[in-house]
Amino acid sequence: MENMAKGYALIPRIVLEYPDDEKRYALMLLYMKVTYDEQTVKGVKLRRGQLFLTIHGFARELNWNRQKVRRFLADLERQKGEAWAIEQEIIKPSTINPMNKPRQIGKRITFIYYNETCGELPK
Repeated sequence: MENMAKGYALIPRIVLEYPDDEKRYALMLLYMKVTYDEQTVKGVKLRRGQLFLTIHGFARELNWNRQKVRRFLADLERQKGEAWAIEQEIIKPSTINPMNKPRQIGKRITFIYYNETCGELPK
């Protein structure tokens, strides 16, 4: 896990209830990459509860193939009532700079219930 930020990550205990051990680890890794507050990663603006990743990079971290990563993310997206439910948004260079060609550079992942599972941002 190279290039991991220093500090700590909020991982809700409910993740321990995820039914598949291998995928539970992948889910925990996603939570470790989530932004705690607003920031920009590789030119992509992220708000609390979001992360930016590439399918290829995440597959390499998990030693999975890209199709398995896509299926895993699609499964999380279909589980709208679960604490770990996500939304995915394809990020293209044109999202960041409209003058660039429209090829995919990654995905912005949003944990739908991040504030409910990890607590609200202190004021």
